[in-house]
Amino acid sequence: MQPIRNWSRRIRFGLLNRFVLRPTTEPIDYRPQIRCRVPLAARSSHSKRGDSPWIECFVHRLGAAASWDIKEPGHLESWEAVKRPDDLVLKFPGTGGRAERSSPFPLQMNAESDRSAEVWTWNPPGYGNSPGKPSLKTFSEFAAAWSERVLAARAGKLENSKQTRVWLCGNSLGCLPAMHVAATLMADHPAAVLWVRNPPDLRRVILNISARWRATTAMQHVSAVLPRSVDAMDLAARCKLPAVFLMSEKDTLVLPEYQQGVHAAYVGQKHVVELSGLPHDGILDEDHRPVVEHALRWIRRQFPV
Repeated sequence: MQPIRNWSRRIRFGLLNRFVLRPTTEPIDYRPQIRCRVPLAARSSHSKRGDSPWIECFVHRLGAAASWDIKEPGHLESWEAVKRPDDLVLKFPGTGGRAERSSPFPLQMNAESDRSAEVWTWNPPGYGNSPGKPSLKTFSEFAAAWSERVLAARAGKLENSKQTRVWLCGNSLGCLPAMHVAATLMADHPAAVLWVRNPPDLRRVILNISARWRATTAMQHVSAVLPRSVDAMDLAARCKLPAVFLMSEKDTLVLPEYQQGVHAAYVGQKHVVELSGLPHDGILDEDHRPVVEHALRWIRRQFPV
């Protein structure tokens, strides 16, 4: 019976990946960012298998960091001689997102001009030029391996003896690897915060969408194999970082009631911001600036500099 069970799980994982993930690989203009290739840690079981020996990412530089000289093509080793920034942002886009299109948000709003900042955004395996296959089974594990390497290279104690402030930022599906990193890696980074928008309780989202196709029963079996590393409710119960949750008021994909369940399960300090009038992927405008700037002030107060 074991081979049959394994075969069944592989089929369900395959359907789950097709249902949730939307990888693209076409070239995208990434300027003014810097492209960087980050090798995965040798101890990663996935890198040993050769599935994805490195992750492609793109970097914005803000404040004093904008003048630092970095050569391209970028490799993580190219950053060794560059001093570490005051703020380091690790960003995880949504299911159809690409790092090439990443913005410096939220740091460009209400910016602290006297501080240097870097915004690093990943392309998970199978997205852009990152090698490997896109899979929810290893999605958050690769995010952790990438984050671990970037944190080791770009975060830590600064010249003024203070710590780099680390921001873990996720949008939609990208909230899950951000929360996984928050729950598993941040013990050595006391000045760390979480900033996420529309975190999905994947199982509820999948079943809600499948109900429109009258496929709820089939998708119940498929969603049963969701890994713990992408289970928003489980992650929320293990995350202790101060967190800002942005919630699109008119979200019809990740319903506000689903998001509110994640907020309620979150054990760390939290500040919830409702983005009035916006759908799931709606663009923030000037009407939203006051509430977002208030959230920035709140989260910066958790670790004053």
